[in-house]
Amino acid sequence: MTQHVAQTSENLRDRISSIIVQELEIEDDELTSTAPFEDEYDADSLTLLAVVARFERELGIVIPSDHIGRLTSLDKVFEVVNEFSGTAPVV
Repeated sequence: MTQHVAQTSENLRDRISSIIVQELEIEDDELTSTAPFEDEYDADSLTLLAVVARFERELGIVIPSDHIGRLTSLDKVFEVVNEFSGTAPVV
């Protein structure tokens, strides 16, 4: 992986994490990669819709509505984003 791709991937990962932290209304250090959004952060379907809308508006990443249910943790979000972003993998 070239340094530019790594930086782009890291930047995207940071932006995704920031959006999720804002929408879950938590502190940065509260978000972990594996914690279930629903159980740990009281996220509901409306929260996930807001996250997806921001991904589309701010990052140009369109996630089909039938895949929103897969957004259960930060790791799962990165997995779905990798699938639909068309950019360098978010690792």
